[in-house]
Amino acid sequence: MADLIERTRPTDAGLAVAWPDEQRHQVLDAVLADASHSTDGPRRRGGRSRRWVLAAAPASLAAGTVAAPLAQPGWFTRTAAADELNRVAASAKEQPAWEWADGQFLRVRSVETQENREEGWSQRVTYDDFHTTDGWTWSDRLVNGAVERYIFPPGWGWHRPDYATGMPTEPHLLDAFLRLRVQGSASQNEAVFVAIGDMLRAEAAPPAVRAAAIGVLGLNPGVNVDRTTDAQGRDAVRATLVEPARPGETQTLMLDSRTGVLLGYGATWSDGWYESRIVDRGIVDALPTDVAAALGTDKIGKAIENGQTTLIDDERGPDPVAGAEQTWTPAPEPSR
Repeated sequence: MADLIERTRPTDAGLAVAWPDEQRHQVLDAVLADASHSTDGPRRRGGRSRRWVLAAAPASLAAGTVAAPLAQPGWFTRTAAADELNRVAASAKEQPAWEWADGQFLRVRSVETQENREEGWSQRVTYDDFHTTDGWTWSDRLVNGAVERYIFPPGWGWHRPDYATGMPTEPHLLDAFLRLRVQGSASQNEAVFVAIGDMLRAEAAPPAVRAAAIGVLGLNPGVNVDRTTDAQGRDAVRATLVEPARPGETQTLMLDSRTGVLLGYGATWSDGWYESRIVDRGIVDALPTDVAAALGTDKIGKAIENGQTTLIDDERGPDPVAGAEQTWTPAPEPSR
């Protein structure tokens, strides 16, 4: 990961200011420990197990020079949000990984509701999604009473299990890794928040990466947390992002307070809201008969909408890489 090392190397003077000695040594200890091992990818019962090399930049100590991620605002600020999310992250790291074999599926059921008061419409969608170990998804949906079905190819970057498995498992490294690669959004803080939500929704992150991602939320200066219960009565920690460039809007990720798994997510704005609640997860041995009959079991992207079947091209572009170009849209200049 030479690109990550070079593009995040601070100057000695900047390092001394941004990282007080005690805090710097704490992070470097974590970096060294994390860079010294590899992580296991999704293990498959009854199949071969593949080992993925940790995509983390090692810290190097030579002639008094330290190579480490460039400190971001909020990295060393002790906040209630960070403390709460670090507790959840510690629990998440101890959870067993989902394990399923080729031919089996991780089944995730969820309910999505949204409303636009200004335009006077609302929508309710139930999802019954079936994920393969390599990231293909069969999706059986009921959209305002109408059945829709899809087969989606594996996603891009951290949406895909093999890519997510190789991401850094130390929060500061993962934060730096994402900030070099995220695109879109009104700020890097928002873009990193969105990337973590995308990874968790895609069921792509193994426990160690999920734990690090929760820790990254705690490093984000735009994130606040509160304890709550969801509509199913599950104890949850709600991480809320308020992006200054989007006044009146909030974005949320709801995490199980005991395991760190994603329970739901949503957003609110001046004239509407959106919410998705994950009902349950579990391993199944086969697709439901009606889904398999309608879509087939071959890995071919397709959609069935309004009784019509169309193919979905598998047009995966290159995975994200660190680059010098601008990777997010700056917040607009305040009006004068």
